[in-house]
Amino acid sequence: MGTVSKLKPQQSTKPGLGTGIYTIAEAARLLQVAPQTLARWAEGYVYRRHGEQKQSGPVIERAETMSRLLTFHDLIELYFVREFRKANVTLPEVRNAARILREEWNTPYPFALNKLAEIDGRLIHKQELQTVLEKQQVFEFARDFFKNFDFDENGLASAWYPLGMDKLIVLDPKRSFGAPIETRSGTRTDVLYQLYQAENGDVEAVANWYEVPIEAVEQAIKFEEKWRKVA
Repeated sequence: MGTVSKLKPQQSTKPGLGTGIYTIAEAARLLQVAPQTLARWAEGYVYRRHGEQKQSGPVIERAETMSRLLTFHDLIELYFVREFRKANVTLPEVRNAARILREEWNTPYPFALNKLAEIDGRLIHKQELQTVLEKQQVFEFARDFFKNFDFDENGLASAWYPLGMDKLIVLDPKRSFGAPIETRSGTRTDVLYQLYQAENGDVEAVANWYEVPIEAVEQAIKFEEKWRKVA
């Protein structure tokens, strides 16, 4: 896949610092897809055609320093790969659309920009994007999905509130390496959930132990129980 050097994600000697860090398994849980499927999207895969071994590259563009880890923006982009696949857009078509939009919008993360929710066939006149632009259900998903995000000055997703903006759970790459946390205390939702199980479902005991509101514990439980299921 061709790339433009100025669009590559910035390299860092400290991968994940301020960008979020997720393993394939963690990201698969959050996206609710099989880890093997996510790995193919994020890392590419080898296949055989007519007896010849071929290589299919990643669908998204990733920082080389991250190896098998994913960033917060990788995670958001892969959400949209999932939605395109649900709409029966092929991986080569998604890969091509991502390449074009990287160049059009001068960003390494086109699927993590809020302008994605506004795209339609009138905005970008490129024949290569026609298949993607026809999938209106994907852009309807984007409009709903991005309601639960904060964005930076460039319109790039900067924090995700998976239960809604009015709730107390957030994934913020600048806090706890992007792990889902309770917004006020910064306590990870998986930690609250594990203590909830250890306390035999005593929500008040968990809230007292970590000095967080009871509603925060309840929301952490809701989040963990929902996102522990992998499609």
